[in-house]
Amino acid sequence: MYAAETQEMPSQEFEQTEESKNSKSMTAKITTYLRWVGSVLIVLSAISFMLQGHDEILPAYRYWIGLGLTLLLCGGGLVCAYLFHETKGARIFFGLGTAFLSVQVSQVSAMIYAYWHGQSALQPEYTWLQFMEVSPTVIAIDFVITGLLLFLVSYASYSILARKYLKTLLTASIVGSVLLIIPVRDATLVPLIIAGLFIFLRHTEQHLHNDSSMRLAEGMAARVLVSLPLWIIVGRSLLHPASYLLAMVVSAIVLVYCIYDIKRYTQSAFITYIAQWIGTLAAMAIWVIVLAEFGIVGDQLSALLPVALILFALSGQVSYHARLYRLVSALMTVALTYAAMLDGQTMAPVITIAAGMLLTIAGIKHREKAPFIMGNICVLGGFLFYWEYAVNFYSSAPWISSIVLGLVVILLASYIENKEKQIMAKSRYYFNELKNWN
Repeated sequence: MYAAETQEMPSQEFEQTEESKNSKSMTAKITTYLRWVGSVLIVLSAISFMLQGHDEILPAYRYWIGLGLTLLLCGGGLVCAYLFHETKGARIFFGLGTAFLSVQVSQVSAMIYAYWHGQSALQPEYTWLQFMEVSPTVIAIDFVITGLLLFLVSYASYSILARKYLKTLLTASIVGSVLLIIPVRDATLVPLIIAGLFIFLRHTEQHLHNDSSMRLAEGMAARVLVSLPLWIIVGRSLLHPASYLLAMVVSAIVLVYCIYDIKRYTQSAFITYIAQWIGTLAAMAIWVIVLAEFGIVGDQLSALLPVALILFALSGQVSYHARLYRLVSALMTVALTYAAMLDGQTMAPVITIAAGMLLTIAGIKHREKAPFIMGNICVLGGFLFYWEYAVNFYSSAPWISSIVLGLVVILLASYIENKEKQIMAKSRYYFNELKNWN
């Protein structure tokens, strides 16, 4: 009897343990969904409040409303951390507070810009984003409060999300915020600021990505928050008259993210495939902008050959259809260079020979027939273009040319006879290799 009771006890304990695990798992799923819903509600509510306009609210009061929401979020984080002793909710609250602070920095920048330039300041059409006629005293107070909160909230947020890289994240966040608050809307200077900040943040991002802990949800959230000032500057610049330089910089950023960096953020083949084509279009857009701005519409070679070069360069970076990129690039190169030579354009034969050599090297490197054959066609066509000069030289001094040609033929015959086996063996080897290429 006692033996039967002792056998029943472990089975009951195992069932209770399994029920406890299932209950905890269900609770974790429910709380995760609730946190997501709460975060989305907060963000959508803030956006909805901004989009409603409320033109009657003074610019200074708009700032204080946003500041109150930021302080409310930080208060929620403190409640979760010290009252509930729960870190997940604290991370969400402080993360949202850091994101909203970037908006506060942008508002202070708009106040300083409007005061500095007066009535000549560029203002977006949307009234909610206009911060005119704010007194310098209020601007100074808002500036000090924003700077103090920016350091404190960012420090608390990054300490919770990724304490290991607190210094790196805090430095990147402050650099982005300083550039965000600069009261400049110039069509030339702003794109340079965007480009410089993007290069700096991308270098920081690559360093953080090397650590596996920064690929978790908390690390990814910290990395997104760091890049937020960059996207605010980009979005703000689109509200003002655009320049060709801004369009080129934005297209370059899209190109880098969609072609080079997308593999770091997702393993989805569908997303990578779509991003690849978006990046390709962005690369083409950069050249189209250059053509439209500088009026390079002379000949087809100068206008379209860079498109072939872009496709050829991207073929080494894309994940899909790399052979198609090289094939299209090779076909365009042959068509354009031969058309340029037939048209008698200057330097066309030299460009044809150089392009042919590059295509031949690419064909050997990637073991593909199309670039290799197209490259040989370009090299042969480029040299044949100079056949006219050889004929003219022969006609001007036929006896010297005949002697030189006879010497070359005799030497060639001797070389072939002496190296017949090696030549045949290497020819078969290269022919068999070429047959096995794609």
